[in-house]
Order: sequence, then structure tokens, then C-alpha cells
Amino acid sequence: MKKEMIDYHCHLLPAIDDGASDLDESLEIGRILSDFGFTTVHCTPHRIRGCYENDPPRVLRATHIMQRLLEEAGIGLKLIASTEHYFDEFLPETLPDALRAGNPKLVLVEVPFGGGTELLPPLVSSFSRHGLTPLIAHPERCVAFAPEEREHGWRGAFSSVLGKPKPAADLQDSQVTLLRQAGCRFQGNLGSFAGYYGRSVRERALLFLKNGVYSCLGSDAHRSDHLRETLNLGLEAVIETVGEEDAIQLLSGSALNL
Repeated sequence: MKKEMIDYHCHLLPAIDDGASDLDESLEIGRILSDFGFTTVHCTPHRIRGCYENDPPRVLRATHIMQRLLEEAGIGLKLIASTEHYFDEFLPETLPDALRAGNPKLVLVEVPFGGGTELLPPLVSSFSRHGLTPLIAHPERCVAFAPEEREHGWRGAFSSVLGKPKPAADLQDSQVTLLRQAGCRFQGNLGSFAGYYGRSVRERALLFLKNGVYSCLGSDAHRSDHLRETLNLGLEAVIETVGEEDAIQLLSGSALNL
């Protein structure tokens, strides 16, 4: 890997959300990310009204402090202050001052895992009104982006009952394809390719990867436990699926240019 490797989604900052619990864990996560090959890490704590009130000044301050502590510990990472915005009714009012995700027009946003497709048109409209583009985090983990299966009706039902392989999923006219055509960008989790979130998420992630859905990748690291193994397994799966050249493009964020 010769190009700069960028982690676009990471919960490195200590005690600010459900990520690193304390400074020691933040430093350990930083060491693992650096050893893996990341040179730049976007610190993206959750911003959820009533839960994690991580407004830009707080995130900027925490990122600045963490950068200094990493340098003192000899960990060579460049930190960028960003935020993982939760898609809810409060999102539109936070967009004007939202911290960007590696591009002046991009904002990292998390769609509720169990939310339906009815959430997606308002999401695009909210961003369009502000001249912004959503960088949608880990779509492979969200029900709203589940692709349809090609086999339907009694054939599909009998296949399920008999334990036969599931019919192939189809991304044609899927929500993820329509959103890509509307300009949205997608960030995949390395842990998804490694099977960290289960088999169905892994299968969906690999399907998206094969179909060019992702513009960048991230660790989405919350804890140091098993992180090193997860990153390595995820990268192996990405390279095996699309080759090293495409893996480098995804890890460098080259496809994020708007």
C-alpha cells in the first residue's frame, strides 16, 4: 500500500460517546490503526440530540488534545475532527455548521439500522437544501439498503424451507443504486468484510463492494479488543474481492472527489 491510507470513520476520542472509554484505550486504538497503515484518521463521534451532544467546538477541542497526546506517545497519526451525524428530525438544523468528512461538501451520516426506505428521500432533501452531500456510513448494516432478491414467490419460499442457497441479490433499481445516482457517497466498514457484524452483513458488504457502491472505507473502531485482527481480515477480503489497486483507491478516499 503506497498511497496515504485514511480512516474515514473512527470513534477514537475518549469518553465522548460509545467509543474509546478512556485515554489508554484511545492510545491503543491509535497504535493499532497506525500499525495497520493508516496515516490519517477522521475522529467521528456520534452526534445525537439528547444522547451525545457533540457539537463542533467540543469535537474540535477533543481532537486537538488527542492529537497532542498521540504525538507525545510517538504515534504517527494525523487526526481530523469530524462527526457521525444521526439521521433524525434534528439533523437539518445541524448541517450548516457540520464538520465535513474529507471534502467541503461531504458530511458523514448514519441512517438508523432498523429504519425503512421512507427515511431516504428526506435525507437527500435535507442535504440538498444546504448544498451538501451525505456520506452514508456502513450501508451494509442498515435495513433500508437491503437489496431485493431475484427469486420471489413460491420458488423463493421453497428454497428457504429446503435449505437451498439464497437467491442472488439484485442492486438494479435498489435504494443504494438510486442514492448513488442522486450523488450520495457510501463508506464501508472494514469489520463488515471481516464478518465482525455477522454473515448477512458480510455478504451484503461484499455485494456492495463488487458493485462499486463504496467511495471510501473506515475502521468504525470503538474498542481496541480484536481490532487488529478485524482490520487485517477485512483488508484481505477487500483485496480478494476487488484487487489491491481498487483497495488502495478505497483506502485513500480517491473516489470521494465531487
